[in-house]
Amino acid sequence: MGLKAREFDRVRSMLDDPQLSFQQIGQKLGLSKQRISQLAKGLGINGRQRQSERTLRREPYVIAEDYLPGVLDIINMINRYGYRVMPYNKLQPSRKTLRRSQRMVLVNGVLCVIQLRPARKFRPNGHEYARFDVGSRTRQAKAAVFAMRKGRNTKVYVVPTADLRNVSYVYIPANGRYALGAGTKPQRDWTRYESAWHLLRRNR
Repeated sequence: MGLKAREFDRVRSMLDDPQLSFQQIGQKLGLSKQRISQLAKGLGINGRQRQSERTLRREPYVIAEDYLPGVLDIINMINRYGYRVMPYNKLQPSRKTLRRSQRMVLVNGVLCVIQLRPARKFRPNGHEYARFDVGSRTRQAKAAVFAMRKGRNTKVYVVPTADLRNVSYVYIPANGRYALGAGTKPQRDWTRYESAWHLLRRNR
């Protein structure tokens, strides 16, 4: 089957874009994958090299096996809110290699660290809190995604790490209200970051 000059130019234009597979080009033009492969070969286009280029340009995606079940639950929750989640590969200085982080991901291009903690009763008042540690790993990210689980319910708090300076840990009450302490100095209210997904709408 011959192609008109205009159709030929269109095929050539599509073949110049390695993001499009032979199958996709064929579907757009009403031709078979084999026919597109023949046309590419006739134009001197190396199909294997083209596929390799497409693989290299493809954005990485989250693979379930790379993450703990609880962390994966939070990733899926972020996805449901319409935010793009991509894996984060951390450089291992001692080995000079990249390793897939199990707790850090890119959300809309923002580096986030995920912590999942259960709500527990803490002395002396017996109120339920979830305690989140703020260490060097947390400070490497731009935002901390603190997820508190109580029974089947999970509350998520999105906290910019710029607001976690000089903080070693964060206590968040399970019922959303801090118990009144004996001191006059007010406690920092971390509950205002509950579901603060808007902080991840763009790179900060």
